[in-house]
Amino acid sequence: MHRLGTDSAQTGTQRARAAQAGRARRPQPLRAGVLALGFAGVLAGCAGEHATQPVAVSGKPDGIYQASGNEPSWNMTLAQKMLTLETPDGPRTAAPVLHAHAEGRDRTYETKSARVEITSKACSDSMSGQNYADTVRIVTQNRTLTGCGGAALAPNSLNGTRWVVTALDGQRLVDGSKAPSDTDRTTDQPGLKAGAPDMAPTLDINDSGKVSGSDGCNRYVGGLEFGKDGRVKAAPQGGVSTLMACPGRRDTLARQFSTLTRAATHWRMEGTTLVLETADKKTVRLRQVF
Repeated sequence: MHRLGTDSAQTGTQRARAAQAGRARRPQPLRAGVLALGFAGVLAGCAGEHATQPVAVSGKPDGIYQASGNEPSWNMTLAQKMLTLETPDGPRTAAPVLHAHAEGRDRTYETKSARVEITSKACSDSMSGQNYADTVRIVTQNRTLTGCGGAALAPNSLNGTRWVVTALDGQRLVDGSKAPSDTDRTTDQPGLKAGAPDMAPTLDINDSGKVSGSDGCNRYVGGLEFGKDGRVKAAPQGGVSTLMACPGRRDTLARQFSTLTRAATHWRMEGTTLVLETADKKTVRLRQVF
């Protein structure tokens, strides 16, 4: 019995020593705090390093940002941490972006010899009239260039715009990718001949909302009125300025265009594409030209 009691006492002593050793191995509060601060410092260092890296400004990690301006004309591309600048009076230059930072939605990029300031403010190209999402300013050693960049924006109004058809009822027109010829202008200008061969139909809307254009064969005036609420209604035709016979493909195209536009009841913008839609959901798709 006495021996059993001694074993019990020794067991209690061993437990006390084990508990003391466990407390010794446990991190002290001060040391844990130091470790936490150290880890936070590492994270802050990483965040600071990331903030100084050039970021994709097109919304995609591998995106390409483009900007341009006039008087003098220039083009800029920002991609793969490289800034490329082209001007008419100098060689094309490419340089790595050394510093980049953002303040809100505005961004700044710096190379060894240039500073690019991209301001999130709508900008209108002084030559084409196209609206873009950003205003861009480039400061070099010799000059300051201003222009527009980023995504193309839809026009605020259809008045004063010109369009060329890219698809009729889902059928893509190859000619819709071509720029209209010099003869493809509003019929307000007298003495113009019919459009060039294989020209896609066009829709010209002047500053007062008057509609004219080419059906792909002959010129036309009137026939549509565009409402601000997205509605389209038929309007009296002002007449046809040319009466050419266009057999084959061009005649078929002209008839299809005329039928669809006369039946259009609504218009909407899909990005920069103008879509005319009929009551039975057939569409005419157009891109803006200048």
